[in-house]
Amino acid sequence: MGKPGPKCKVCFHDKRHLIELGLVMGTPYSVLGKRFGLSDWTLSNHRHNHLTSAQKAAIIAAVTPEKIDLEQLERSESEGLLASLVGQRARLQQLVELALEFGNIQGGVSAERAITSNLELVGKLLGQLVTRHEVRSTSILISPDYIRLRQAIIAALKPHPDAARAVGRALHELETEAATEISASKRPLLLEASI
Repeated sequence: MGKPGPKCKVCFHDKRHLIELGLVMGTPYSVLGKRFGLSDWTLSNHRHNHLTSAQKAAIIAAVTPEKIDLEQLERSESEGLLASLVGQRARLQQLVELALEFGNIQGGVSAERAITSNLELVGKLLGQLVTRHEVRSTSILISPDYIRLRQAIIAALKPHPDAARAVGRALHELETEAATEISASKRPLLLEASI
């Protein structure tokens, strides 16, 4: 009996099912390696030596839209994304310290900006930052400028009664339409987007 080699890191990984799914679906080793902390060699070795054709077929057969646990997949992906962002932030902090140590102010400021962007993204993913847009609608009918303009037009048309009536009717129609639109909207439109 030969000497046993080191245990396969993928076989004993707590996210083995996700790693194998990625391997079978053709996810690049570099992407899987970053996500799960494994080398390309480890992933290649597991794919070629520990995943049988039957296992690969079973994984492919199981990956149908109606059988994927979308909530579990979303949780898993969110955890991985957040972990990656936390790791990135730690590396950026090291870059800031190195840049400042070597007197590279511009590099330090640049890394600090990247940390701020990282924190914003994490805050959005965790629902701590919400983007809100508020749209306000103000009717010109209640504007003092419009009322003065209306009065000036009516005063200027007094010597011309037919024109005054025609302009009065046109203004009345416009004001009625606007009043109907105002009364139809009960409250200002508030749009919320969680990113």
